[in-house]
Amino acid sequence: MSQVERWLSRRAPLAGVPAAALILVALLSGGSNSPNSNAPVGQVVSFYAAHATGQKVSALMGALGLVFFVLFAVALAGRLRDRGPAGWLANGIVGGAVAAMVGLLSLLAFGFVLADNIKFLSPGSVQTLNVLDNNFFLAANAGFIVFGVVAGLAVAVSKAPAWWIGWVLFALETICAVPPSRGSLSWPHSSGP
Repeated sequence: MSQVERWLSRRAPLAGVPAAALILVALLSGGSNSPNSNAPVGQVVSFYAAHATGQKVSALMGALGLVFFVLFAVALAGRLRDRGPAGWLANGIVGGAVAAMVGLLSLLAFGFVLADNIKFLSPGSVQTLNVLDNNFFLAANAGFIVFGVVAGLAVAVSKAPAWWIGWVLFALETICAVPPSRGSLSWPHSSGP
């Protein structure tokens, strides 16, 4: 193993830190009062014209955070492959992370397009992108659930020093996989009753 490979194998798991920080910045900078799916086009245009910078920063920080998230997943998968019996679960960790990235990048892209091009979009395009921005979350949720459940199982059976964290992650992701009742705030972009 070369010196660069050794350096990367030691530092790659730290990619989870900037991933979490950048995704948190993305969630906080985007604002939480975006128009819901059935909002009039004028309200959607007003919102994205007034909050264009925050929406674009949110999308860009989220995209960068997701790159670090996939790097973290690859590093975690590599560590688990080295531990033995849980090695086959490593593929599911990377697959879940990539699926989550694709799903969340799509969601972030809808908001970015609205914020960046709101003056040039037709009313039909604004309404379509707003509906997608509010409702295109299943792919991201599925990816994060696969990542969490598989990573939780892999850590739990890998005999890692903190194996119990794997069971906690598994339980949390299993709970997140169950759809909430109408009006619940636990899933992103729920538009209420």
